[in-house]
Amino acid sequence: MPTYLIYLDFELEIGAGDGPEYPVEVVHSPAGEARATIRLPHRELALENRLKDLQIALLRSNGTRRQIPSPEEAVVQHFGSELFDALFTGEVRSRYDVSQELAHQQGKGLRLKLRIHPPALAALPWEFLYDARGAEYICLSRNTPVVRYLELAQPIQPLLITPPLRILGMVVSPTDLEPLDTKVEQMRVERALRTLQAAGLVELTWLEGNTWRDLQRAMRNGPWHIFHFIGHGGFDSRREEGMVALANDEGRAHFFSATDLGRLLADHRSLRLVLLNACEGARSGTHDIFSSTAATLIRRGIAAVVAMQYAISDAAAIEFSQMFYESLVDAMPADAAVAEARKAVSFARNNSLEWGTPVLYMRAPDGQIFSVQSAQDAETPNGRSKLTDDRPKMNDERPTTLEQINHRSSTEKTAIQGSGDYLDARPVAQPPVPTVEFDWVTISAGDFLMGSDRRLDPLAYDDELPQHCVGLSSYRISRTPVTNAQYQHFVAATGHPAPLHWENGRCPAGKERHPVVYVSWHDAQAFCTWAGCRLPSEAEWEKSARGTDGRLYPWGDVGPDESVCNYNMDVGDTTPVGHYPENVSPYGLVDIAGNVWEWTSSLWGREARKPDFVYPYTPEDGRENGEADDGLLRVVRGGAFFNFDNQVRCAYRHAQEPNYREDNVGFRVVAIAKANEPTLSAPSSYATNPTKAPGHRWDFDAKRGDPPRSV
Repeated sequence: MPTYLIYLDFELEIGAGDGPEYPVEVVHSPAGEARATIRLPHRELALENRLKDLQIALLRSNGTRRQIPSPEEAVVQHFGSELFDALFTGEVRSRYDVSQELAHQQGKGLRLKLRIHPPALAALPWEFLYDARGAEYICLSRNTPVVRYLELAQPIQPLLITPPLRILGMVVSPTDLEPLDTKVEQMRVERALRTLQAAGLVELTWLEGNTWRDLQRAMRNGPWHIFHFIGHGGFDSRREEGMVALANDEGRAHFFSATDLGRLLADHRSLRLVLLNACEGARSGTHDIFSSTAATLIRRGIAAVVAMQYAISDAAAIEFSQMFYESLVDAMPADAAVAEARKAVSFARNNSLEWGTPVLYMRAPDGQIFSVQSAQDAETPNGRSKLTDDRPKMNDERPTTLEQINHRSSTEKTAIQGSGDYLDARPVAQPPVPTVEFDWVTISAGDFLMGSDRRLDPLAYDDELPQHCVGLSSYRISRTPVTNAQYQHFVAATGHPAPLHWENGRCPAGKERHPVVYVSWHDAQAFCTWAGCRLPSEAEWEKSARGTDGRLYPWGDVGPDESVCNYNMDVGDTTPVGHYPENVSPYGLVDIAGNVWEWTSSLWGREARKPDFVYPYTPEDGRENGEADDGLLRVVRGGAFFNFDNQVRCAYRHAQEPNYREDNVGFRVVAIAKANEPTLSAPSSYATNPTKAPGHRWDFDAKRGDPPRSV
């Protein structure tokens, strides 16, 4: 069985620009964020001519194996190198190189997610990105899959299914178009799935008929999970829209628009993957990023679409399909399966360049689009379920717009805990029976300074402004992030899926006191439900980290170094909680800067680059709605072991998709303060003049839970 590879994400967003220059931003990466400007190597007319040269080179590339690059391959390499140098420029390239090294050190892949807004740039063949430093195309390695990630409002969650996984195949070869070798492709697909069909895990059905009526009738007889189309495709330049060639009642071509195909398929919520083995299914126009057939299907709700951006030969299409399904069956994410299929085309077709013709559009953040319900029936020899990511099914009744969230927040008011006018952002669960022990710290009710003041903190970001006063009632918060040992109790008691890197459901040996990682926001929520607690709001987290005096770091205003906290890849991995004696907040919380990001209950918004929920912080605006859909990002705080000093500041805000799981994200928990329990008030000796604040070091007795004392 192939190794199940875990990926870090390198997300690049290209914004609208003027002429050959466009802003590019690293919105998320293991090495942090960055901004730069893309300068395309050619003006519009010259670029159009280069693309024509590229297409001609692709069509001519099916020759014999070569010892040196042919003229055709040289054209493609040169174009791909120009694209790479334009995209990975300045700090963007630095972040990419560091991210590659971090992924290599951790034995992981690096998924390149492209969010491209200008239609003219979306139409470029980014799959041919060529890194001349390593003399290789990025997407020809399973370690660096390239995904065109389309950010839409509707949430995408892994579909919970009970085997068999149902695939509907449709073969259309109209009599008035060039004949296709469809029989061979059908045979290859069946061969790739034969073992799983025999085991009852996959069911492949070939549609009898080739009209839109036949397809509509077949879709009613679902559910179907995958739709595989074999046939002709094209792009209508006049209408700026993709199309596929179905047949009419006489067997001649009937060109079915992408809009109509999307309308026909979109009502079937079980359908998660479409493979269009037809020419130009991924080709788009220069005025609308959703003009291609593939992008149209993504907009209509399909989780992942594989399509061709240029003409592709029968032989290449057949090789691609077979290896794609074999890899998907071996539990690979969709993007890794596409990378394997690209390599198969490259090897089998005598170094043909057609491996760059397939394009993967995806909305599933981690490439996982299915979750198999009966894991024991789908178990592989190594104990891993095939075609599964073991994620719980999410509630489809969640509100899906900011307006709905705000309406729910105004009509279903959260009860205010505690006394006075202070707010608790979320209702607090009270455990009927303690199920796991926490070292609680009780935070006293009162005001604190939230956010940043640029006059005092030149590293402040716009989303941290303005600095403002927030009042909270008293609450309890765990002194440390939830550890592997604590999470192990939860997994054992509930059967909840263990983090991906745990073998046989057990945390790595020697890391029992490390923060648990590879947990999504939903995993953290499930733990809290079991343990009778909840995630902290963004406000509760920040008050616990900085106290009431507006300090920049938990220990004061002096920036960190390798002796203070786990950051900047000084260690390159997580460390046990409490490992850094000086990394303690005014209330005695440890590891609240660096080590791992920590989930909060608070919503950020739909786009990572700019929050919808801005400051001043107020829970009444809907940001503390725990039932919001997964299209809204959640706030994480604290920075991780690879982040820089500006990202471990108390006020720094970051956001992740709720289904995000990585080795740098964990969480801590809060609960309601007990009656008559002593509370801690943070020192405020320099609140009136924070620019002159010294560094602080706090000592405490973790077993007794004594209040911190300055040393």
